[in-house]
Amino acid sequence: MSTPHPATAPMGNSGDGAPADRQAQVRLMLRPIGTALPLGYLAFALGMIVLGGDSLGWFASEQVLVGVVLASYVFPLQLVATVMAFLGRDSVGAATLGLFTTSWLAFGLVDIISEPGSRPTVLGVFSIAFGVIVLGLAGTACRAKPLFAAVLVLCSARAVFDGLSVLTGSPSLSFVTGVVALVTTVAAAYLGFALLIEDAWPRPALPVLRRAAAASAMDGELTAARGGILASPGVRDQL
Repeated sequence: MSTPHPATAPMGNSGDGAPADRQAQVRLMLRPIGTALPLGYLAFALGMIVLGGDSLGWFASEQVLVGVVLASYVFPLQLVATVMAFLGRDSVGAATLGLFTTSWLAFGLVDIISEPGSRPTVLGVFSIAFGVIVLGLAGTACRAKPLFAAVLVLCSARAVFDGLSVLTGSPSLSFVTGVVALVTTVAAAYLGFALLIEDAWPRPALPVLRRAAAASAMDGELTAARGGILASPGVRDQL
């Protein structure tokens, strides 16, 4: 939250002979919040293992239940994580979580309302397009957060394989999709626990591999994280 606080400069002339202007100070009041990323990645890992098991045929006669789990459990948790990430001014994290949030709801509803064993073309096209978008997110994150980017690359690969599997009906592609989903589950769970430990323990026990500005924001002085705050949404005049 920002509030303008007018302060009047001393009357008279400045050093170059021009009259001193009234200056406006902006006072920023920040409310500390808990990090949303552990919740987001751990919920993601639970949803991903369900998707992986579904692709591998573990739940052959339970399509509706798979949809219910995705829509009623994973979606709400990731929605909370998305909102908190936006409040925490983490635009990349919030955009990533937000895109995955409604994808869980979409996949869940498709499983619930579609005929068992059906392969909707729209789902295949959406999965491939979603994978391409996620790959772009990985490229955005790779400079400062390579481990986050690696998890997103796995997610992108799973989405593309899943889309191709739906469009072609290939059992081999479905198997590959399931295997990649299980690998993604392990990676996302590791990242979720690493972030949770980083926040809860005096010293991080699992490396997160932050670099550049992301490392400075965690390990540097408070001033290191404030450089671009005046250009942040909610502070600048336009989005």
